[in-house]
Amino acid sequence: MALRRPYLFVGLLAAAAFGAAMAATPSSPTQSVYKWTDEKGVVHYSDAVPAQSADQDATVLNSQGVPVGTVPGRRTPDQLAAEATRRAKEDRAQQAVAQSRQRDQNLLATYLTVEEIEALRDRRADILDGQARVTSAYLEQLRTRQHQLEQQVQRFRPYNTSPNAPQLPEPVAEDLVRTTTDVATQQRNLEIKKQDLANMKAQFASDIARFRELKKIETDYSRGAQPARN
Repeated sequence: MALRRPYLFVGLLAAAAFGAAMAATPSSPTQSVYKWTDEKGVVHYSDAVPAQSADQDATVLNSQGVPVGTVPGRRTPDQLAAEATRRAKEDRAQQAVAQSRQRDQNLLATYLTVEEIEALRDRRADILDGQARVTSAYLEQLRTRQHQLEQQVQRFRPYNTSPNAPQLPEPVAEDLVRTTTDVATQQRNLEIKKQDLANMKAQFASDIARFRELKKIETDYSRGAQPARN
């Protein structure tokens, strides 16, 4: 019988060890016992984890033998770093799931139809387009002014190498520097506005696609079909 059912023998040994550990500890309703496995794979029970086994994780059992917690063993710096990386990855995954659920709730609470989403998209696109047109028109004015100044300074030194050429007036030099700086600034602003418009359209496209999926799930569910899992 023992040869055919070795797992029963091991279970009896573990139970006996646990009973002995509980008997050896003071009787208290809050007394905890630690269960751990040593490097040889042997399971131990005690009221404390010995120093030589401190590298092993230990399970905390209450007075009824029910697991109530875990005491982690010592970790190397590499192990700590790996655990921190794993926890950070898990946290990011949980946040992504929570954000996705919140986005779904917002879509269903904000819109009734795809046409409503498209109308809002078009209104925002008109605003961004208008801002880009204003910036573009101002940029053209600055470039015209910059070109005029660049032509003007050619009459002065150091742009004009003629011995009789006058020195470049300081106000003209400052105006050229300021205008050139403004051109660069408005060019960046125009690029940002164009990128904002592209990002906005991409986000609305994603929202519309997801809204359609959610509405289909609602329709299938109302008809008694099994909703698709995302």
